[in-house]
Amino acid sequence: MTAARPQAAPDDVMRELLAALVDPAAAPASPLPQGTGQDGEVPLTEGQRQLWFLQQLWPEATTYHVCTALRLRGPLHTTALERALAALIRRHPVLRMNIRAGRRGRPQGLLHPPGAGPATLVAADLGGCPPQLREARIQQAAQADLAVPFDLAGGPLVRARLLRFAPDDHALVLTLHHLVVDGWSMRIILRDLAALYSAQAAAAPAYLPELRYQYADFAAWQQSGLSSSARYAAALDHWRRTLAQAPQESTPPPDRETAQADGGRGGRSLHFDLPAATVRGVRVLAARQASSPFAVCHAAFTLWLARATGRTDLVVGAPSCGRPFPELDEVVGYFVNLLPLRSELRAESTFAETVRTAHTTIAAALDHDLLPFDRIVKTLGIRRGAGRPPLAQVAFQLVDDATVGGEADDWYGLAAEECRILHDDGARFDLELDLRRRGPETIEGCLTYDTRRYRERTAEQVRDDYLDLLAALCDHPDTPLGPLLDGGRPLTTAHDGSRRDGSR
Repeated sequence: MTAARPQAAPDDVMRELLAALVDPAAAPASPLPQGTGQDGEVPLTEGQRQLWFLQQLWPEATTYHVCTALRLRGPLHTTALERALAALIRRHPVLRMNIRAGRRGRPQGLLHPPGAGPATLVAADLGGCPPQLREARIQQAAQADLAVPFDLAGGPLVRARLLRFAPDDHALVLTLHHLVVDGWSMRIILRDLAALYSAQAAAAPAYLPELRYQYADFAAWQQSGLSSSARYAAALDHWRRTLAQAPQESTPPPDRETAQADGGRGGRSLHFDLPAATVRGVRVLAARQASSPFAVCHAAFTLWLARATGRTDLVVGAPSCGRPFPELDEVVGYFVNLLPLRSELRAESTFAETVRTAHTTIAAALDHDLLPFDRIVKTLGIRRGAGRPPLAQVAFQLVDDATVGGEADDWYGLAAEECRILHDDGARFDLELDLRRRGPETIEGCLTYDTRRYRERTAEQVRDDYLDLLAALCDHPDTPLGPLLDGGRPLTTAHDGSRRDGSR
């Protein structure tokens, strides 16, 4: 989901602003504690505990690894980069965290003091690699780091690898465990690392926002202050109403010969690009409906899912930024929360109307993002099945990326370009469609599927059908859903050739 945090009601915001103008001391104080666990034992968030538990079930799984790579062109100062990485880990204590089994087997966070956490940069000299093979070597290095499980209890949860192709051509590969980072945090890390590198190279101060709070402060608040928050009761009421008698399963039937009942999830990913014409169609339709590209793409995905399942009442998980307070916008950590978005499609509605309904549903969910997904499941009394996610077995998101480092001088004269890492993500859901906007005309796609349930050619058909449906509906937004819900192929489109060329 495009990163956003829940917003207070307009009247509440206006009252707070007017009060602050009359008396600055009347401005609302943050409920977050400060200075929680500078080092030593620290509390964990509900999301961290859930991820830790899943990792204990499958210790060798690499499902929750996060990787990004930067191509750095220009004269790189290696020592400055090493020092910048160390400064980054000092600035964000969560990057110095380990998680161990404590009393009664419960997980316990442990923060190492500044300087004690490993911040080593592993360098490899690939000076003999021809230019045409360098991109492949970056992919290979990323795959190698992604394939090695982290030691959550004692090892670093951050890996940094520098590939040197030439004095003016390097690649930096960063691999982290999801326990300490999420997608929003990765943007912070890349921005901060650029600023810290520039400061080290220029022997000047780094100009970065002051961090009044850290991730451990949020964890402490979630443990002790979440239930007493004024928004907590409203969030409980919203999810109880929204998910009353919701379907417990919204996933397409498995391929019979590949379905299995137990064992760890296998995952494979299909990487592809949306055609430029489809991206423009999404943007134009979103503007016409006073909506967002997320709502357009999500509405098309739920329509595809309805056709695949034969159901019109569906729940799709949508990851959100999970940061309930603006004070957390600059904090690195695992905040992401899963929002169970319920869609009830109506045959008489047009696709344009469905987009508007999706926009309203998404906005309401973001307004009540305070409640962690696991607590929603417990509150509703939803039973968990072995090896299957509860309530939402299918997930969708569209992330709008900011530029990596701004202008080249943000990296002290280096030109920084983010590399697209093509790898097989572990399957956290039966199906997960991730879209990422890289610019006005570019949306990258990644469809991850559980290989226990679906074959590769089934996943390829899912990708093709979704792209056909999305393009057709953007061209014909006044199309009623009825004929499409009845089954059959999507509307005929003329974009097929360009889509095939963009697939990877």
